[in-house]
Amino acid sequence: MKDGHLVDEPVPGEYLPADSGASLPASKFYLPDDLPPDLTLSAELVSIHGRAMHSLGRLDGLWSEIDDPDTVFGLFVYKEAEQSSQVEGTQVTVSDMYRQGSDSKDVREARNYAEALRDATTRLTCEGRTRETLSITLLKSLHRSLMESDRTDDPHPGAFRSQHVWIEEETNGIGRRIRFVPPKPDVAVSKMDDFEQYMQSAGRYPDLVDIAVLHYQLETIHPFVDGNGRVGRLLIVLMLIASDILVHPLFYLSSYIRRNRDEYTDRLLAVSENGDWDAWLAFFLQGIKEQADEAFSRAKLLLGLREEYRTRFRDAPPSVRQLADTVFTEPVVTVSGAATLIDMSYPAANSAVDRLETEGVLRETTGQQRYREFQADEVLDVLNRPTEEIPSPEKLIASD
Repeated sequence: MKDGHLVDEPVPGEYLPADSGASLPASKFYLPDDLPPDLTLSAELVSIHGRAMHSLGRLDGLWSEIDDPDTVFGLFVYKEAEQSSQVEGTQVTVSDMYRQGSDSKDVREARNYAEALRDATTRLTCEGRTRETLSITLLKSLHRSLMESDRTDDPHPGAFRSQHVWIEEETNGIGRRIRFVPPKPDVAVSKMDDFEQYMQSAGRYPDLVDIAVLHYQLETIHPFVDGNGRVGRLLIVLMLIASDILVHPLFYLSSYIRRNRDEYTDRLLAVSENGDWDAWLAFFLQGIKEQADEAFSRAKLLLGLREEYRTRFRDAPPSVRQLADTVFTEPVVTVSGAATLIDMSYPAANSAVDRLETEGVLRETTGQQRYREFQADEVLDVLNRPTEEIPSPEKLIASD
């Protein structure tokens, strides 16, 4: 132990020579050890872990204030999908996913991510929300949902890879080099069996540490041709639910990973090459805390805005009151869509949309006379506001 950090830790794997004739632009691949690694948690890590658990507990407790969790649930699933897609380099936004006319490949993939998270969460809830319900079958199902059938990057959605893969990086903007080569296909499959056994076990370490270890292992094995990052980020949320730390996926670590992408990849590689678990775990746990705090604050702001609308429109016609609530689940609507959502006639929905547009709750975004689309700017602002502009949980709690 030195300065509160682990030193001279054993490397959790080894580089092995690639088979002769392997279609690899590198001579070696990495073979990770079986799980779990032999870790000693420093006092600093124990402290960071405690702070992360406190923030997650406060976030989970927020649900007791919400009589209809789907009001926030849907928006946060889309927020996680947005941030995860942006990790992959797209510019997809929550608004894009809600707009009927948005159907680009990137938008479809982001919607696939949101749908996969919803389905997997429902499945876990139905099957008991324990680590035993997590499986390779579930991971393959997630991958199949995420990847489009016509996607050329991975012609076999839902199947482990049968070919070599490698991870590249840019070198000072003048070219690319091989950064990391995961294990060869047959080894990757066998390592995933070990991965599943540990994922379903009670684990050796506190749940958040186990989740960090499992995330490292999945990214290192890289079992799919494409989509490994998205599957790995989804599994973080599902592990939190399966470990009974969160009830709903009101959480999105992808935002932290996007903001700190270079450090994220560096920390993962440092585990493989230097055995530096301490720095990876500290980075991961700090991300859990920061994102739990951010999710709590955004959710509190949404709930406050909803209460403001309910007060403002309490004497309005039922259609207006219903639509003012509905914008928290569907912040981009058409008149015909609104009619379906609030189960009223087109004229009643049109009148409600007009009222909310006049009140500044909705804004028409197309500039057209027909096929108009309206956006709830204040709702989306809470989701899209930069992290540094979001009040801390402590400040919001103190203002209650």
